[in-house]
Amino acid sequence: MLILAIDVSKSSLDFFSNFIGSGSVKNSPQGIFDLFSKASSCSNDFILVLESTGIYSFDVASYFYNNSIKVFFVKPDNLKSYRKLLNRPKTDKIDAQLIFDIALKLPDSLIPFVPYSEIITELRYLTRLYLKLNEDIARLKLRLYSYVSLYFPDLDFKLNKTFSSLLKDFTIEDIAKKPINELFEYIASVSKHRVSAHTLAQKLKDLSKNALRLRPNPSNSLRLSIISTLELINTYEKQIKSIKSEISKLIKRIPNTLTTVNGIGDITAAGIIAEIGDINRFKNASSLASYAGLTWSIHQSGNFIAQDTFLKKNGNKYLRTYLVLAANSLRIHNPIFKEYYRKKYKESYNHHHMRALILSARKLVNLVFYLLKNNVPYVPMK
Repeated sequence: MLILAIDVSKSSLDFFSNFIGSGSVKNSPQGIFDLFSKASSCSNDFILVLESTGIYSFDVASYFYNNSIKVFFVKPDNLKSYRKLLNRPKTDKIDAQLIFDIALKLPDSLIPFVPYSEIITELRYLTRLYLKLNEDIARLKLRLYSYVSLYFPDLDFKLNKTFSSLLKDFTIEDIAKKPINELFEYIASVSKHRVSAHTLAQKLKDLSKNALRLRPNPSNSLRLSIISTLELINTYEKQIKSIKSEISKLIKRIPNTLTTVNGIGDITAAGIIAEIGDINRFKNASSLASYAGLTWSIHQSGNFIAQDTFLKKNGNKYLRTYLVLAANSLRIHNPIFKEYYRKKYKESYNHHHMRALILSARKLVNLVFYLLKNNVPYVPMK
């Protein structure tokens, strides 16, 4: 079997083969073309094997595939384990040879490359960006709460329009000096009478006076940090709203039955489908679970088998995240998953919620595999 193995980086393609030798070309359209020309001039009956490195490996994999070459990915954790087993350092040239060895000795471990449609590719970009922006906004909110606690001690701050407007429009000194009736009218107007304006106005007056006794000159830098962070959060929320709208449009163009499950919406379904791609790449639900990193380590000694084992987390982190998000929704909206979660919660020795949730996500993999494989709507068991 003729094999061309490539270690992909942002700038280069280091290759090793048993028919054109080894070397390196630039990871660019010209470099990919040159490598393909060199390989195809010797043979058209070879396979390309490379490590999946996201956007950096997509172009070279697509080009060879579109020119009738079979393309496979080696799992990053397999490469890492093989390198450790052989006690090899990590370098691009050595990794290319290790990829070649894995392809030659462990061909069943390879994952066939399937070209994603434009919609799937766009969904992957958007759903990953959606997760990233949500992570960023969560960090911003934590930072905001720490700023507020330092600037306005004892304030029971809530991230809503009322409190945000108050902190943007008034300093602590302004709140302390402002007549109670004017503060009441302001809160009633901003909150649209959704909060007890009189109670909140009086509480703010008392807290502001206490804060000024503690620190007669509140930090202007802290207030500026609060206002800037509030504006950043508002910007992120607008971006997330726009991204969600685009994801919902795209997922409706892909025939799927995941959204027939009560608790799985457009965004979650899109995230799962974008990371899986073609379900036919996976032989069964177990291989899909392994790809998502929803497998557990085994700790056994003699007749003892540990119950408290760890999730390996060496698969596709984006797919795992969306499966966990979906499982968290299903434990509320789906009676079967609700009961399963409750059962696993009681069985757990510690970290009850997280263990029950991860196990629910693993159960969900079976359902996802079945629905996508058979393209049938979800029918709840009675």
